[in-house]
Amino acid sequence: MKPLAIFLLIICSFMITSCDQDLKEHPISPKIKQQMDARKEISDPARSIAGTIDFGESIASKVPKQGTLFIIARPEGTLSGPPLAAKKHTLIKFPFSFKIGQENVMLEGNTFEGNITVTARWDLDGMPKASPDDIDGSVTVTSGSTGVKILLNHVIKVKKASIDKLVSGTIKIDSSLADKVPEGASLFIIARSEGVQRGIPLAVKKIKEVTFPYSFTLGQSDVMLPGALFEGPITIFARLDKDGDAAPAPGDIDGVIAANPGEHQVEIILNHLIEP
Repeated sequence: MKPLAIFLLIICSFMITSCDQDLKEHPISPKIKQQMDARKEISDPARSIAGTIDFGESIASKVPKQGTLFIIARPEGTLSGPPLAAKKHTLIKFPFSFKIGQENVMLEGNTFEGNITVTARWDLDGMPKASPDDIDGSVTVTSGSTGVKILLNHVIKVKKASIDKLVSGTIKIDSSLADKVPEGASLFIIARSEGVQRGIPLAVKKIKEVTFPYSFTLGQSDVMLPGALFEGPITIFARLDKDGDAAPAPGDIDGVIAANPGEHQVEIILNHLIEP
C-alpha cells in the first residue's frame, strides 16, 4: 500500500505543476480581463452617491405610510428621457439610507460620473410615473459624494389641464344589469386612439368603491406613456371589474363610446356582461 500511496502523491504533484504551467502559458484573454475590470469599476464606491432620505418636517405627519420609494439619477440639466440610473425600494422606514451608482445605470455604455441630480419620490401607487399627491425632493451633487441628504418636501399637484384636452361625462349601469354589479368592484376607464385594439392604452384611470351614476374626467394627466398626447378621435372603454385586475374577465360589465378631447357631458352605459 505504501508504494501505491507514494505513486499517487507523485502523480498529483505532477498534475498540479502541469496546471500551473498551463495557466502561465495561457494568460487571461483581454476580453475577460476587460469584463473583470468593468465589474471592479461597477463596484467602485468612488462613483456612487450615498446618503439619507427623509421627509420634510412640515409634511412628515401627513405622509401616507404605504408607498414605494423611487430614486432616480439624471445628469445635471437633463429633465426628460430615460434616467441615467434608477432604484426602487418597498417596505422601508425613514430616514432611509441609500446608495446609487454605476451598478444601477439603465442603459449599457453610460457612465455614472460628473454632476448628477438625484431625485427621490415617495410614490403612493407604486407606478414609475409621478402622480398627484406623490412627494419628492432632489439634490445635485458630484458622483462619489457621500453624506448626501435628500428631503422629501414637495407634494406633486394636479396640473391645470386645458378644458379642451379633457373628456368628461357620466358613467351609468344599464338597469337590466343593476343586480349583476359585483361587490367591491373597481371601475376602469380606458382610452385608446380610434381603431387601436391592442397594446398599451393611451390613457387609463382606475376608481375603487365607485357609486353610480359616476361623473368622470379623462385627459392628459392620465396618459400612460411619456410624450404621448391625449388627442382624438379616441374610443373610451369603461369596465366594472370584479377582481380589480386590468384584464377583462367573466362577470365584468363594460360599455364603450367614441369621443374627442374637448367633449363634455359624454354618457357611457355599462350594458354588456362578459360571459364565461
